[in-house]
Amino acid sequence: MEQPVLRLGLVGFSNADTQSIVLAMAQIFRFSEGRPRWELTDFEQADAWCIRGGSVQRLPGNQVLVNTLIPRLPTITLDPKEIARPIAFTAPLPAGLEASELVNLTDPNLLRVSLQRFEAWLRPLRAQFSLGAQLVVREQELSQGVYHVLDTQSKLLAVINLISWRVAMMPIAQPLDFEDASWVQRPAMAADVPPGFLTISVVQLMWIYAVRTEQDVLPARYRKQKVYLRRLPNLPAGWVRDEHLVVLRALSAAPAKFKDLQDTTALSDESLARTLAALYFSGAITTNAASAMQIERKPSPVGGQSSLPPVSLAFALPETHYDMRNHPYPQSPLDITAPAPLFTPPR
Repeated sequence: MEQPVLRLGLVGFSNADTQSIVLAMAQIFRFSEGRPRWELTDFEQADAWCIRGGSVQRLPGNQVLVNTLIPRLPTITLDPKEIARPIAFTAPLPAGLEASELVNLTDPNLLRVSLQRFEAWLRPLRAQFSLGAQLVVREQELSQGVYHVLDTQSKLLAVINLISWRVAMMPIAQPLDFEDASWVQRPAMAADVPPGFLTISVVQLMWIYAVRTEQDVLPARYRKQKVYLRRLPNLPAGWVRDEHLVVLRALSAAPAKFKDLQDTTALSDESLARTLAALYFSGAITTNAASAMQIERKPSPVGGQSSLPPVSLAFALPETHYDMRNHPYPQSPLDITAPAPLFTPPR
């Protein structure tokens, strides 16, 4: 089963500390086949955090002040109980401060145990990754409609609604459940979501998969044909990384081929392919000029270049033969970020 790349953010560590942690992680992943691979990233976009206890000051209430050692953001204030991601501290901690998770980042064996606990906490994210992987595998089989995803005991794992472009998933679903699951197309009236199911958009699900897969999932035509900006990805702002913004900015100026984008963005072949794949699966780019975003080129209010020029509110045509004018996606009249169809609908 394909495993996701998970991202660890370090807060309050020196460069020397970070290098030691990189070496410890390298030892772990030499013997971690079949488990998610962890990599270090900026803490703002990490799936889990490790915070150096020696960089923490206790504040009144449950909050702590962390010296980040980052010039652009020298300190941050956190309430560990309100952080929506797994978090662990290294010892020693300030007097009177208790942590539910302590981590030793320099001992590979102890670090492996902590990462495995993070993986358990991140099970819903890993399950979404597995469901997204199955959507990619089944892309050519699916059409517009509602699908029930059932486990081997015919228990409902997820409802995939390719009419409203929403996905609902059983909160206790395991990543492995989706590997052997069956997909049953159902009538539109079967789109009701059971109570307690986690709900996200298809775009969000595909983004989760695309930014964490180690597979090259960029369609071949994106390496050969000119790439156009189709619409801005309909995602929480914190999900979009710097490399995606760089490519979106470049394409907002003019469509470009893969090699030209490499020259413009200075991204490596692998990094650009991953970035474009995420933008493709979120419906943000196209190789079809007729589907491209109509950009209204206006000067910046301060006389410079705006990072993303204003765009027209006319809906773009999708890459498939599906006519959006006859079958509009649910959206407000001003929504220019509706997801692009990823699958061929019935004709």
